[in-house]
Amino acid sequence: MVSVRVSRYGWTLFAALLAACWEPAAPRGTPGSVTVQAYIDRDASGTLTASDSALAGMSISLLPGLGGSEVASATTDASGRATFEPLDPGSYVVQPAGSISGAVLTSSPAVTVVIAFSGGADTVDVRFAFFPGSVTGRIFRDDNTNGSYDAGVDTPGAGLYVLLKKGATTVDSTTADANGAYTFARIAPGDYTLVFEKPTTIDYGVSGASRSITVAPQATLTTNGIFTGSLVIPIATARARTTGSGVTVVGKLTVAPNTFTSGSGGVNSEIWVQDATGGIAVFTVPSTSTLALGDSVEVSGTLGSFTGQEQIASSPRVRFIVAGTPVTPKTITLVQAKALGANEGLLVSVPEVRIVDVPTGTGAAFTVRGVNAANDTLQIRVVGTATGLSRSSFTVGSAYTITGILSEFNGTAQLKPRAPGDVRGPITIASARAVPNGTPVSVTGNITVPPNILTSGSGGVNSEIWVQDVTGGIAVFTVLSSSTLALGDLVDVSGTISLFSGQRQISTPTVTFRAAGAAPARVAVTGTQFNALTNEGQLVQLRVTITSVPAGTGASFTVVGTAADGQTVQIRVGAANTGLTRSSFTVGSTYTVTGVLTQFNGTAQVKPRFATDVTP
Repeated sequence: MVSVRVSRYGWTLFAALLAACWEPAAPRGTPGSVTVQAYIDRDASGTLTASDSALAGMSISLLPGLGGSEVASATTDASGRATFEPLDPGSYVVQPAGSISGAVLTSSPAVTVVIAFSGGADTVDVRFAFFPGSVTGRIFRDDNTNGSYDAGVDTPGAGLYVLLKKGATTVDSTTADANGAYTFARIAPGDYTLVFEKPTTIDYGVSGASRSITVAPQATLTTNGIFTGSLVIPIATARARTTGSGVTVVGKLTVAPNTFTSGSGGVNSEIWVQDATGGIAVFTVPSTSTLALGDSVEVSGTLGSFTGQEQIASSPRVRFIVAGTPVTPKTITLVQAKALGANEGLLVSVPEVRIVDVPTGTGAAFTVRGVNAANDTLQIRVVGTATGLSRSSFTVGSAYTITGILSEFNGTAQLKPRAPGDVRGPITIASARAVPNGTPVSVTGNITVPPNILTSGSGGVNSEIWVQDVTGGIAVFTVLSSSTLALGDLVDVSGTISLFSGQRQISTPTVTFRAAGAAPARVAVTGTQFNALTNEGQLVQLRVTITSVPAGTGASFTVVGTAADGQTVQIRVGAANTGLTRSSFTVGSTYTVTGVLTQFNGTAQVKPRFATDVTP
């Protein structure tokens, strides 16, 4: 401690004047002291703490409180302290002299202290704070091994997180940008630990993922994380790795948290992710996670297997990347599902699964058996109440289109639906026409256009057929032209709703014969109703006077005519197998035309099926 003897000129002069004037000298009071503590406030607490740094050798001035010359000066000792004593009662000003490189004074530049008449000791802070420093760098794979990052040549660690820690406490965090760069700005000087994210597929070498660093005031510290290995591999590649291998994949969620649950109270969830190459389970994540279907995520963990089901396990890390649209299920047959193969792990939709067995009991997890027309069997595995499915969701004898994750149980294929909407029985054709494109549907109806009439493909091998129920009609594209299905047959159709030149149709269909039957009656329409597409998809009939027949020799052509109410209408002859040619129409003649009412990019067209559909 530094003690400074201070002149008592102030009180001595005052006492002398009093004695000379009118009475004996007044008492001067009890002397006191002022201790100055100068330090760097490293923890920004505003007070001196054990983590702060003393400032030794700082010059401190003591001035009279009412102004005037310096009363005394002192230099702080090794502990950052200097004491002025004795001081007569009165007012004083403490001023630090000079500055600290890289730091700014955060306390008052002139602190007033008052020594009471009764004396006493006072303490004054001279407090500085360092100007902040910064930490920056880049995470990358040095593909050309030159020790520096070269855009377009080296592989950046885009999206990897970086932590700045002080002891066990995380001070700040960030993620590397598209070029692998990261920055921590305005960091208080001191010692820290820098931690780079380390997926199991990369290695930071001898430097490691954690680095001890020292941040200096008004200085930028650059620390790069150079790794080897691959950040992300395709899911199909991950599935093929040896059990116990570390893997990192990126995919979209096909099963969200709180669907396939486990643990006491369903606290944990098995989620599934899928990329262009395949799908895989991730076990486990908290059921409270806010991840949603369609979200793109990065998953890192260890490849494991549970009863034959490949999964990324061992406390997997799941990092949200961006929200997205749900994955469209791949439509496959029951035979393809049973075979697993490359479809294992994918979100699939299997049409025409006829239920043959629903187990009794009350357990939340159970296995239903379904078959196709050839009695091939597939297991449908309901994994818990969180799916919203129960035994009553299935009726023995009924056929369903079932969507879910295709997995396995010790080599036996299992289809895992996620929600009630994944188990769909047949719907009306009107309802099917109203759903968005890409939606899997199942309908039942009678055939209004049989195979081998509206043909396509080399040699007309494929056919566009049409089916109709009491609510509407729709095209089915395609079935084999060699199919034995006939006009009027009652069929089940499962597939995906799509649009071709404005025409609603069920694509990639599975068509199952149910019974022979009769085609629905044709609906008589006016030209106005025709052009309004009021009965679109249905079998219709109207009178048309021909106004033009196109020249040419192609098997497909469009005839134009006028309906009885003066509306211009189009007749579309779709293929040679209809038996219709250009000579079937004479300009000026009037015909009764029967066919399915459809459209071409908004323009109504009737498609006759047979030569007998055009009669005088």
